[in-house]
Amino acid sequence: MRLVVLGSSSSGNSTYVELGNNKFLIDVGLGFNDIKDKLFKLGVYPDEIDFILITHAHSDHVRSLHSFVRVYNTKVYIGKNTFNEYIKNDCLKNYEYLEDINNINGIDINIIPISHDKNGFGFIFKCEGKTISYLTDTGYINVKYHKLLTNNDVYLIESNHDVLMEMNGTKDQMTKERNVGDMGHLSNDQCAMYLSRLIGKNTKAIMLMHISEHDNTYDLAFNVNRNSISNEIPIYLSHKSEISQIIEL
Repeated sequence: MRLVVLGSSSSGNSTYVELGNNKFLIDVGLGFNDIKDKLFKLGVYPDEIDFILITHAHSDHVRSLHSFVRVYNTKVYIGKNTFNEYIKNDCLKNYEYLEDINNINGIDINIIPISHDKNGFGFIFKCEGKTISYLTDTGYINVKYHKLLTNNDVYLIESNHDVLMEMNGTKDQMTKERNVGDMGHLSNDQCAMYLSRLIGKNTKAIMLMHISEHDNTYDLAFNVNRNSISNEIPIYLSHKSEISQIIEL
């Protein structure tokens, strides 16, 4: 198993995953050439990507989807509402709805609805005895999914903002209230609270995602979560432009 975040911020998000015999991307919100260049740096050719999973239809998650499928005809898994919200859905020919599947090429997949101002999903992947959670762009995590999210091997989860920095920042009031509300993003404190409840003896690594470049800092996101989680579990940071630490299990 290999996980690496190609980039994660409000400017663009994409994560590369090797699981079982599969190579896939979660979101393609970076520039098309940027994604290709970063895959090449990992020794991966873009035409090797078996499929793309889309979380939701915001541009920082789907920016290069039309280019990727036009060039490589890559299979896409996308939610029904997300498909309808995606303004270039006429370019998608090779796709399936996430609601209609629970296994892709030997990977068991549970979809977790996000609470955001776009319809969408997070994911729990199970394959070869490993469980990976991927959850960003949500204002909270519904308690009915906590059991599925408990004691996973790896968590990729957003630690988007510091509430005081957000509320004292330069954004308009409506955007501030949206970001800190139930239809926005998890704050550092919320992320730490959820992780402290969900991690277990099987947990090997945590990747903090979607860290705001204006209303957070990498050090702050790390320290808030580090203070709530055993030092035995490594915490990694995803960045706006840099390839992240590679997680291998």
